Amino acid sequence: MKSIALALVFALALGSSGCSFSKEGRQQRAYQKYIRKSTAARQKQRSKFRSDKPAMPITPMPSEPTQSTASGPEAMPADS
Repeated sequence: MKSIALALVFALALGSSGCSFSKEGRQQRAYQKYIRKSTAARQKQRSKFRSDKPAMPITPMPSEPTQSTASGPEAMPADS
């Protein structure tokens, strides 16, 4: 019975994605956790940014500038 439990523990330790007892294993796990966390934060920020603002309406640009008829002092000719 003890040999089966020992074999099971040993198999689980080798089957994981790196030994968490070694320095490299701890660094790899910490980096993977950092990547998952930063990716989730980036996704959340992107979805928040996209959903907050509605799309700006597209206004057509005039083909030619229009001149208005001014009735103010600009329209009056200068006295000579």
